[in-house]
Amino acid sequence: MTKLLLSTMEKLTPQELAEVESFASYLVARRKLKDVTILSDDISTKELTALVESGGSFDWLSSPEEDLYSSSDGVPVRW
Repeated sequence: MTKLLLSTMEKLTPQELAEVESFASYLVARRKLKDVTILSDDISTKELTALVESGGSFDWLSSPEEDLYSSSDGVPVRW
């Protein structure tokens, strides 16, 4: 990393650092796309799914802290 980049990152808030990390993960995952010039609605669902899965943005969902409810919580819904 360049000195300028390191200096700039030291000034970021934790939220901003998390955003930079997510964007960097996106850039790395984007390499796996067949044609990176079509980053628009022209991306196939399969490629977009692969990008999202490998990007790491949803890794927090598998965190134990996110497992708040069980099947015994609440009351059944009648349809």
